[in-house]
Amino acid sequence: MWTEIMDNATGDNATDPLWSEGTLLSLQVSLYVLLAVVTLATALSNAFVIATIFLTRKLHTPANFLIGSLAITDLLVSILVMPISIVYTVTKTWSLGQIVCDIWLSSDITFCTASILHLCVIALDRYWAITDALEYSKHRTMRRAGMMVVVVWVISVSISLPPLFWRQAKAQEELTECVVNTEKIFYTLYSTFGAFYIP
Repeated sequence: MWTEIMDNATGDNATDPLWSEGTLLSLQVSLYVLLAVVTLATALSNAFVIATIFLTRKLHTPANFLIGSLAITDLLVSILVMPISIVYTVTKTWSLGQIVCDIWLSSDITFCTASILHLCVIALDRYWAITDALEYSKHRTMRRAGMMVVVVWVISVSISLPPLFWRQAKAQEELTECVVNTEKIFYTLYSTFGAFYIP
């Protein structure tokens, strides 16, 4: 919906009095504020989860270790990915250069994939705890939870790094968008299956 509004406001309909500069600016400011509130809420809620798990000794369990790791991942998304995403979404152009683009895309892919995989690992942990309660309780250790988190991060990083090796650096004035090159069909399949379909 926002894209349609912005396209109408900046395209052929830009001369329409409905889309005056003031109206467009008001829409942009409103969107900035809304997305900033969502980002702040995301950061604070995940910080509270991390602090609660860290400070409450009774919560130092393998299951809560996985939840804490998910909260750290989502906190990283809210701090490193969402603020830049807000600017890019509202302005509809990339003005931060190739290096920041590469870092932002890599962070976005890594942290979002890690978040998805954390949810899968938590679901798997709960499934085993319910369906094989007696046997799994013997193997449900902090070490095992730590290994699950390591696997999540290894897979996430292995999905986010390949685009960095074939991206061509452009002069800052030439770069108007920051997107992953989807012309590499193998990578597109690899990342899509690794981040979405297989989990």
